[in-house]
Amino acid sequence: MPERVAPEVRILANAEAAVPFLLDEIRRAIAPRPAARGPALVGFATGGTYTAMLKALGAELDGRRIDGQSFVATHLDEYLGYPPERRGGMVHELGTNCPALLAMLRAGTFFPVPHVDADSALRAHDELLQRAGGVKLQFLGIGRNGHLAFNEPGTPFDSGFHRTRLAETTREDARARFAPEEPPREAVTSGLATILAADRLVLCAFGAAKAEAVAAMLRGEVSVACPASVLRQHRNVLVLLDRAAAQGLPGQQVAQGAC
Repeated sequence: MPERVAPEVRILANAEAAVPFLLDEIRRAIAPRPAARGPALVGFATGGTYTAMLKALGAELDGRRIDGQSFVATHLDEYLGYPPERRGGMVHELGTNCPALLAMLRAGTFFPVPHVDADSALRAHDELLQRAGGVKLQFLGIGRNGHLAFNEPGTPFDSGFHRTRLAETTREDARARFAPEEPPREAVTSGLATILAADRLVLCAFGAAKAEAVAAMLRGEVSVACPASVLRQHRNVLVLLDRAAAQGLPGQQVAQGAC
């Protein structure tokens, strides 16, 4: 079994306080690199956890305080049958909160997760990421049931890109974004092995609804019952929490952070 590693954990005053940390992570990932290595590949996450950061990133890109030519982008997952222009999809959400990512999509420097169930498309996407040098920085969230991306409980740790059926808790949490339609039942997702292959992982969790999953991720058994616990097999993980999400952690396990 791989060695278990304790992620770095910081508790912040609130979700907004995470934004400067997240932007600094991007700046470090895309710092000047040898030309032969090409631009860094940054993997984005969606959901309310990252809305403020995506909007702030858009402002940084528009103001040229972050160079949009210095990185290429991808993301974690996509609902089956949701192309970039369809409301409710992950690329649609990313582009709504950070229009610069849509410009990158048009330019071919944003690599969307396939929204179709085809092994050839998933293999091609994985190969594209590898040709780009692999993900240097991957942002993550955690579901109430401990899922990571759309890797629901029971997903093998050695999984790559795959089609998955969404848990009912996952669908309920996404219901507002699809109303009045029903949330999708299936998606395509980065696998847990795919996520662990990134150089740097940064997970954010805010609010009391995430506290139980956060405690299981950091203190429980490393098990497919809590997919996010696999992060303890990676040596370069930062976890940013607010006080509500961290309430299940003993204080001595947490490095206090302030912004």
